[in-house]
Amino acid sequence: MDKIFEKALEGLEKEIGQDKLMILATRNEEGVSARTVNIYTYEGCFYFVTEADSNKYEQISKNNSVALSIDAIQIRGIGTLLSHPLSDSNERVIGYIESGLPHHFDRYKDDPAMRLIKITPSYSSFLSMETGNGYVIDYKKQTAMSIKHEM
Repeated sequence: MDKIFEKALEGLEKEIGQDKLMILATRNEEGVSARTVNIYTYEGCFYFVTEADSNKYEQISKNNSVALSIDAIQIRGIGTLLSHPLSDSNERVIGYIESGLPHHFDRYKDDPAMRLIKITPSYSSFLSMETGNGYVIDYKKQTAMSIKHEM
């Protein structure tokens, strides 16, 4: 893996961390919708929890192109609808997240309508709000370009 690409991925993960509030944008035949979700990171992808009957769940089921944004972070990717957050199929991702946020998903165990959604990024750009340094990342080509903005 290219060292700049690797460094960029590490920088983005550091900027987002776990349990980051971000804006999720989805689209349907009526237009674009944006709302706040809690984002968790695992193995280069981003995850959040929602209800199976929510607008965002329905919109992603029909058009899986999504975007995330907060501060100077922008991400485009593909949303994948997964099962209940605490189902066996999600054990690895939830176990990893809970290693830093113990019992964070306990609130969902009694609600069968909850679903985990995975976002696989295809493009991102970000700047550190502290340093003004950042990257533009192309996940398909596995390349990254360093960028700087005077703060």
